[in-house]
Amino acid sequence: MLFATVCVSAWLWDYSAIWSAVLGGLSYLIPTLLAILTIIAAKKLPALLPATLLMAEISKILMICLMMLLVYICYFSVNWFAYLTGLILVSQAGLFTFRKRLLL
Repeated sequence: MLFATVCVSAWLWDYSAIWSAVLGGLSYLIPTLLAILTIIAAKKLPALLPATLLMAEISKILMICLMMLLVYICYFSVNWFAYLTGLILVSQAGLFTFRKRLLL
């Protein structure tokens, strides 16, 4: 999904948008991987699994917000539309790859 985002960013905007899309995708991917590793490690203690799941999701949201702030501070020429496109597409990668339907 991140590769598709990079290709679309390069096609729609200039090449500086590629880095914005990559940073947007990584801003979601890295906290998600850390949350998954935390939940896998907590499977050894089944009594703490619900609390661990809640804390992993809360920390994932906080890490995503902190990474957005870090990109804002450190990368001055960020293309925010490409950044948010990368963030959203990577967050919805499961929907696209596993063809899950949304129940409304």
